[in-house]
Amino acid sequence: MHHVYLEEKSPDKLSATALKIRLHREKKARKAAESLIEEKSQELFAAKKEQEQILLGGIKMLTDVLALARPELFQKAAKVQRWARRIAPKLKVKRPWELDLAAMLYPLGIVSLPDELALKYAHNEPLNDEEQELIDESAQTAYQLIYNIERMRGVAEAIRYSRKGFDGSGLPRDGIKGKEIPRSSRILKVLIDLADASTGEHTTRADGFMKLAAHKQEYDLEILKTCYIELLEVEEKIGNDKLVLYLLPGLLKVHDIVAKDIVDIDNKLLLASGQELSVISIERLRDLANKGRLKGKIKIIRSEVNQEEK
Repeated sequence: MHHVYLEEKSPDKLSATALKIRLHREKKARKAAESLIEEKSQELFAAKKEQEQILLGGIKMLTDVLALARPELFQKAAKVQRWARRIAPKLKVKRPWELDLAAMLYPLGIVSLPDELALKYAHNEPLNDEEQELIDESAQTAYQLIYNIERMRGVAEAIRYSRKGFDGSGLPRDGIKGKEIPRSSRILKVLIDLADASTGEHTTRADGFMKLAAHKQEYDLEILKTCYIELLEVEEKIGNDKLVLYLLPGLLKVHDIVAKDIVDIDNKLLLASGQELSVISIERLRDLANKGRLKGKIKIIRSEVNQEEK
């Protein structure tokens, strides 16, 4: 009888072989996974690029419609958009691109309104209550149009509440007010109303801010103050805490420093450069301006501390 003896592999030799096989399999599986990830990434990238092209095409179509149908409103929207781009970093807007698009597309709903009303609004002519209601409702129309584009829903929401007062006035009448209103909408409310109020012959941005200040309950005061600082023709900064401004007499403040000699229409010196404005000197300048004895804006230096008191 022959006995066959099987050679037994040592545990160490067996585990080394199994480990080698396992590592080989893991390497092969990892390569397959990496190949699949790369393939899917390329597919997703292509799909994303296609979606972006579709989105950009849709945005261009909407802006083209606005520019062709209501060129006056397109120009006003372009101004609001420029302001929004300037304000967004100061207010640390989380999605500045949404604010940017909302600023350009907010008048889209006005395209559907009668020509006469659209032109009256574009030129800031007085509107009766019914006409103002239609203008305010146009924001809801724009919202409905833009909300259909999935990636534009944040833009649509910003426009939806852009006519809503911080005090809860305006549309939509849903009880929402104050900080419950989307922040981009609160920014748009200031910028749109400023563009409206400063449109017209012999009307300046300073005049617009005066009109907004008369209804300050309708605005987020933090946003209004930031817009006032950044958009009221700041020429330059001096050091870290002083601004050079060109202002109408109505916007002068105590402690402002005259940066250029102030003269009347007869070139008579009223205040010399370097003087600090007081209550009395400001009242005198305003009185002269009301009587037509003072033309143009006054160049002053204002400390940012004084500016923040506004």
